[in-house]
Formats: sequence, structure tokens, C-alpha cells
Amino acid sequence: MFPASPSRRFSLVVATLGRAVEMEPLLNSLVLQAGVDFEVIIVDQNKDDRLDAVIKAYGDRLDIKHVRTPLPGVCRARNLGAGQATGDWLIFPDDDCWYPQDFFLMLGQIMDGVEADFYSGRATNMAGQTIMGSFADVPAPVTRDNIWVTLIEWLVVIRRSGFAAAGGFDERIGPGSGTIWGAYEIQDLILKCLAQGAKGHYSPDLTGHHPEDRNDQTTPENIAKMYRYSAGLGYVMRGHGFSALAFLPRLLRPLAGMVVYRLSGRSGMARRSAQILRGRIDGWRSAPNRHGSL
Repeated sequence: MFPASPSRRFSLVVATLGRAVEMEPLLNSLVLQAGVDFEVIIVDQNKDDRLDAVIKAYGDRLDIKHVRTPLPGVCRARNLGAGQATGDWLIFPDDDCWYPQDFFLMLGQIMDGVEADFYSGRATNMAGQTIMGSFADVPAPVTRDNIWVTLIEWLVVIRRSGFAAAGGFDERIGPGSGTIWGAYEIQDLILKCLAQGAKGHYSPDLTGHHPEDRNDQTTPENIAKMYRYSAGLGYVMRGHGFSALAFLPRLLRPLAGMVVYRLSGRSGMARRSAQILRGRIDGWRSAPNRHGSL
């Protein structure tokens, strides 16, 4: 066992745009964390003062730093906030996520038991069921092979020094970036860290919560979002040297979905699968060719 460190300080960097009261579950959950040294850096990308009342309501209970920026892009905001952090460890909560009351207690136990440069956990609903994708069932070192089932942005805890050494988030990736690469920014960051020799540890016992998307998956807006997310995957995989053979399964599933949904009369889902396929191909083709071609 590694000795517990009473001197750990965490900086939680929250990029936010278009929300106010939606942040209250997060802030409420942080108020309930006991015996932890942390600051909350809210990077406000709104053009109005909608957050002022919320921040004021929690200002006497949390160490909050309110940073304003006119620049769009969640990764730009995260990098800006990280640059003003004073903690040794960084966390990047979504503005509408929240954490269990024992989040930092669990994190501390994991950190005491496994020495690493970053830690990651699993997204769940309040019943403890996995949401927002697939996650590994057992603790494991984070590697190139398992980053797809061990990472989500708001459940990664990373050394600030390692984050800086990796160059932070790539601001060309993620929501609001202005590119087609609308997601997988955390995989990109962690792949950079791993390439520099960083060690990561995933634990499914480290959990956080997030509203589940129960909206119609076949609206034009949702399908467009899935295209951008898929383009991010293709871009990150090729940009970090994954082979075309490793990428191929990522094409077969939406291709199969197109066929199955079309045959079953679910034309909306067939269109969605087609845009996922197109996005992954476009993202792959737009990235530097390091390892094979497609």
C-alpha cells in the first residue's frame, strides 16, 4: 500500500455554456464531500450573467473561482481553467453531472492503493447501473487497448503536471471546437499521456452520475451530433497510429445497423447508423496517416 497523502489538492474545472440551475446537482454534491481540499473553477462561456446567482448561492460553501471567456469550445474552456488551477490533481466535471457523497473517499482509497499519474471511473445511474457507453467490469491499468471502455471526461483525475506535459486538451476536438471532430477528446489526451510513459488506473468502483439521454435518437439534431462524435473517433484513432485493421470493426457495426434497421422498417435509425459510418470514415480520412490507409 502507498501511504495516504493528506496534502492532495484537487482542482475541478467546469466548462459551461447555456446552463445555470442545471449546475446545482453538481455543486450540491460537492458541498457534501467531507475532508477534501479542492477548488471549483467555473469557466463561464455565456454572454450573459445567468451564472451569477448560482455561484453566489454556493460561494460561502465552496471555494469557487469564476472565469469568463468569450471563446467557444469545451476544450478551450478546460485548458483555460486548468491554467488557473492550484491543485496537484485536475478533474473536469460536466456542468450537469454530479458525484456520490463518498466520491473523494473512494478516490482516496484507490489512490492510496495504486500509484498512478491518472485515475478513471465509470458512469452510472443512481442505482449503480452503467450508463453512457460500455465500461470494463474490473479494475485495470489503462492502456491503448482499453481506453474505449475505461474513460469518460468527467471521471478522469489527472496530475496537473502530466496534463501540462501532454499539452492539455486538443482544442480542435470536442463540442464547440468548430471542427467535425466532436468527441473523444479524453481518449486523445490520455493517449498522449501514455505515449509519454504515464501510468493510469481504472476502477469501476469510482463512479459518478449524469442525466441519461432519453431524447429521440433519430432527430436531425441527434443524427448530426452522432456524425460529429463518430468523426472524433476516426480522427483520434488514426491520429494516434491505430491500424486500419483495428479501425475496421468500428465500421462494421454501423454498416450492419444500416442493414438491420432498414429491413425492420426503422428508417430513422438506419439514417443514424449511416451517419455514424460516414462520420467515422470522414474522421479517419481527415487525420494524419501514421499507420496504414483506408
